[in-house]
Amino acid sequence: MEKQVAEKVFLWKNRTYLMIFSSYAISTFGKFFDMLAVMLMFGYVLQSEPWMIALIPVVYAFPHALFSQFAGVFIDKNKKVRIMLLADLLTAIFTVILIFISNPWVMLGVILVRSCFTVVHFPAQQALVRQVVHPNLILKAVTLNGTVNQLSKIIGPFLGASIAAVFSPKMSFVVYAAALLISVCILLIIRHVDTGEPAITLEGEKAENDTFWKTWRKGWTIMLRSKVLLLSISFSSVAFLSIQLVDAQFAVLTRELFPNNPSVLGWLMSAVGLGAVGIMLFMNRLKRIKRYGWFLGSSILFIGAGLFFMGMLWHGASFWWLIGASLVIGVGTGLFSVVFSYILQIESPEGKVGQMSGMYNSLTGVILLLGPIAGGFLVQLFGVFSIFQVIGMFTIMIGVTGILLERLWGKKGEAKEVDEKADKGERGIV
Repeated sequence: MEKQVAEKVFLWKNRTYLMIFSSYAISTFGKFFDMLAVMLMFGYVLQSEPWMIALIPVVYAFPHALFSQFAGVFIDKNKKVRIMLLADLLTAIFTVILIFISNPWVMLGVILVRSCFTVVHFPAQQALVRQVVHPNLILKAVTLNGTVNQLSKIIGPFLGASIAAVFSPKMSFVVYAAALLISVCILLIIRHVDTGEPAITLEGEKAENDTFWKTWRKGWTIMLRSKVLLLSISFSSVAFLSIQLVDAQFAVLTRELFPNNPSVLGWLMSAVGLGAVGIMLFMNRLKRIKRYGWFLGSSILFIGAGLFFMGMLWHGASFWWLIGASLVIGVGTGLFSVVFSYILQIESPEGKVGQMSGMYNSLTGVILLLGPIAGGFLVQLFGVFSIFQVIGMFTIMIGVTGILLERLWGKKGEAKEVDEKADKGERGIV
């Protein structure tokens, strides 16, 4: 027992977390090879029409919008490592199938089915962190996970593009499938941690025996009655919608600014990742976060400032102005990623991290279905520079609102109290 407690004090001595982290890092790194391969296949190999290319983010996001909230309930009530293991294995199988497909419609169908298996990853990974990491080290854990994700955004596309140039885009599918199989092997080693209930419980509570639908309804009750969770998720969803209106239009912006240099888009993406990694390394030095509104608002403020500055650029502007704005966006992105993951970990009741994460994933999935399409119409009507300016300013206003209304977040840890009230049969909103 003393040894187990000691392992929780230092994150790098927690063998179980390190194995989970390694699995996540390898599969995430491979994911960006896959995303680049899909875009290259549709854009260059299959010579697909723009409207068909626009369907790619839809088939990725649709299963998450539809199933994530239910996947979160399923994950919290079952063995998380084995769910992730099976999901990685099935994802690898369908990725290999993509190698032998040349019809764009069939490829979209396979990607849609494959996306159904990836729905479990975010809530399961969030739930496992809460299960195996000591509460005092939660912030460090979510920061490391976010850093890996951003580093993958920097390295993955460049390596994937190099592989595609030397071999073919389909070779990136092979890399992703191999990464998933390595992840499966790692998860097999730590499958013993699957107890079906949290490994670290501060109150010694027993797992519940509620039915699936009762647990689902109770999760919405907890979120709607917990001011901290409801305000954090609502604020983040509004900001996310604003950002998604222009997120898919960076290619249009760089094409207008640097029509003869398509590689600028890659540099922009890398600069965003670099800014995110920088702020995450700083956040890794902190032990806890108390002022949720201030941190969330600041992250959105940075993103809005970067978007607005990009909209103010002109033809012939220096390449470095764009990179500077991208770094600012990256700082906001990294800050938001760490802070919101931390809120989900700390504010979700014991044993419901997966469900709360799944519910948020469903909301962002819906936004991913609607936001890019609406943003495309706006850019078509008013021009890319005007829309970046307007959305940037609106996003800045959202961020400032979060900072000024910090006190609305109120007392932290309310979700646990709401969970206890729901167990006692008090009337809920849902």
